[in-house]
Amino acid sequence: MPGPFDATLKELVDRFAADWVEILAPLIGLPSATAVDPLDTDLSTVQPAVDKVFRLRPPATGLLHLEHQASWDGGFPDRLVLYSVLLEHRHGGPVYTVVILLRREASSPGLSGVVSRTFPDGAEYLRFAYTTVRLWELPAGQLMAGGIGLAPLALLTDDAARQLPELVSQFAERVEREAPDRETGNLLLTSGFILLGLRYDGAVIRSLFQGVQHMRESSTYQLILEEGREKGLEEGRTRGRVEGRVEGMVQGEQMALLTVLQERFGNIPPAVEARVRATADPARLQAALKQAVRISTPDDLSL
Repeated sequence: MPGPFDATLKELVDRFAADWVEILAPLIGLPSATAVDPLDTDLSTVQPAVDKVFRLRPPATGLLHLEHQASWDGGFPDRLVLYSVLLEHRHGGPVYTVVILLRREASSPGLSGVVSRTFPDGAEYLRFAYTTVRLWELPAGQLMAGGIGLAPLALLTDDAARQLPELVSQFAERVEREAPDRETGNLLLTSGFILLGLRYDGAVIRSLFQGVQHMRESSTYQLILEEGREKGLEEGRTRGRVEGRVEGMVQGEQMALLTVLQERFGNIPPAVEARVRATADPARLQAALKQAVRISTPDDLSL
C-alpha cells in the first residue's frame, strides 16, 4: 500500500481502536463489546511489520490482526500465514486475521479467505482461514453512523460515490460535533482527505473539502495543498504555459475545473471548455469549481 494511506490508516486504528473492533468483531464471531489492547507489531524474525495487532481482553482470548490493502499483491495470502504463525509463536493465540481491501484494485480470486496447501496426492497438509472485508461493498450509512474513527472509511464506498458532496459535509459536521479536541478533529478531516485519493482525482477532493473551515488549521492538509501547488506550477513551467505567479494560479484553477468536469461527465462540450479557458479571474474559477461537484450537466456551469 502507498505510504500516505498506510500511515493514515494506522493512525486511525491507533486512535480509534474501539470503533474499528466494534464493526469487525461480529465478522469473526466475537461479541460486539469485545475490548482490546494494542501490541507491538514488529516481527524481528522477518523484515516487514504487520499493519496492526491487538490483544483481545477477557472473556475473549487471542489476537486480532488487521491488514489493509490498496492494491493486489500476489504474495500477500502467503504472508498472512507467516504473520499468523509468528504472532502466535510470540504472543499466543488464536489469531483472528482480518484483511480490509480499500479498493477494487486490491481484490483478486486469490483472496478467497482460505490458504490451502496439499501434497502431490491431493491430501491437505495446511489450511489457514482469514476474513476479507471489501470496503467498497459496505453501506456508507453504516460506517458514517458508527464510531467517529470509522467515518473516513464511509467516503470510500460505492454507496458514497452517489452522494459524495453531502457525505463529506456530514462527515465534517460529525467531526465538528464529536471530536474531543482540535488535534483529533484535524486528524480525522485530514485522514478523510488523504484516503479519498484512493478513488478520486486530487482536484475533485480539493473542491469537496474547500468549504471545510477547520481543514485550514491542519498542517498536513496545508502541506498537501502546497505540494500540489508546486507540482502544478512546475508542470506549467515545463510546458511553457506559466508566465508569472498570477498566470500560474489561473492556469492551475482552470486545469482543476476541467479535471472535475471530465471526472464527472466524461467528454466536456467544446463551448464549456472554451468558457473555462477564457476565464482569467481566480475567484470566479474557484466558485465554479465548487459548482462543478453539484451540477447535473456541464452546460449548467456558471462562469
